[in-house]
Amino acid sequence: MRVLFIDDDPDEVAVVAKVVREALDAEVKVVSSVEAAVALLHSWPCELVVTDIFIPLGEGSRGTMGPRARRYAETVQHLGGLVLLDELDRVEPPPKVLAHTACTDFALIEVLGTRVHARVPKPAPVDVLLRAVIEALDLPVPQ
Repeated sequence: MRVLFIDDDPDEVAVVAKVVREALDAEVKVVSSVEAAVALLHSWPCELVVTDIFIPLGEGSRGTMGPRARRYAETVQHLGGLVLLDELDRVEPPPKVLAHTACTDFALIEVLGTRVHARVPKPAPVDVLLRAVIEALDLPVPQ
């Protein structure tokens, strides 16, 4: 199983990425921009993407914006996660998405729609984020 973490503060997810790698025997990668994530997703299919919403686009990701990003086009430089979600609609097979974000804006959370399996408030303790990853992957949750 493969899990991709996308966060502009890789240190923030480094511990949980290591725990996921060891506990689930998963291949795990961590990137810090939408541009890096998109390049990786088309060559490294994964089952789950754990992403922040407030992440940078990267230098080459401003091309076409999908419907989620267009809705927030004025502030999209701060909402790279929306551009990422639009791009994930083009990935086959599409991975599940877990939003790990400090975003509390109801309208923005609504825009995430059904593409996002669940939202975990940031910063989440390692055990909470690990449990969310396990549930998103439909694995049995240890008691």
